[in-house]
Parts: sequence; C-alpha cells; structure tokens
Amino acid sequence: MSPTRADSGTEGICMTVQQGIRLHVDGMYGGYPHSVLRDVVLQGVACPSDEAELHAFSLIAEPAPHLRISVMRPMGQGQQGSISARLFSQGHFVIGERMSLSPLARSQSPFSVSSSINLMMARLWSDLAARISHGGPVIP
Repeated sequence: MSPTRADSGTEGICMTVQQGIRLHVDGMYGGYPHSVLRDVVLQGVACPSDEAELHAFSLIAEPAPHLRISVMRPMGQGQQGSISARLFSQGHFVIGERMSLSPLARSQSPFSVSSSINLMMARLWSDLAARISHGGPVIP
C-alpha cells in the first residue's frame, strides 16, 4: 500500500475506496523508532473490501474518515502489549477494535504484529458492516 501524506502526522490510505482514510499511528514498540512502527501498521492495515463493508464505509466516506491505530508494547520481558484501532467520522467516534499482543509478538520485532493488525482491521470493517446491516446507527 502506498500512502500519501495528508497533513502533519496523518497519511492517506485506502485511496481506491471513496476519498480514502486519514491514518494516524501512535504508540511504542519496545525501543524501536516510530518510523518502524508506522511501516508495520502500513504493512498490516486492511481496507473495507466486500460489498457490505463498502456500503457501510460509504455512509462515513465524506469527508475522509480518520483512523487512529495505536500499538503499545512496553520494554521488558513479560510486559503485556496491545493494539487498537479507532475510526472517526467528522470528529465522531464510529467504531473501534482492540487486541492484546500474542506472546510471540511480545518477544519479536515489530513486524511480527502486522498480521495481528490486519486481523484487527478485518474485524473492524466486518463489525461495522454487521452493525449497519442490522439497522444500527453509523455513529453510536
């Protein structure tokens, strides 16, 4: 995925879906620099893809929504880490997902969490599509 710089601290992702999404990455992964963390998130992020997900996304697509992905893995053995994604539209919270890091991810390089980020994002889009298909509100 090739991101485009949107403004300070955000990048444009999923640019083939409506107006795309503004991504902000924060957090820390041990002592690795933020640029490595950003690359991991960009490698793992998933965009809405099936018909129901694209329909749900179309309801929040204008202006481009904001996605904040946080990765936290404190330094030191045995420290619990987590990843989270929160989607916002026009300044309002839409939906979020959170996962604990696996024991493997806690002891490996940051790139070991890209598949977890991908799974978390797939769940986020699926959950949003399910909420919309059951008549739920776009913004809770």
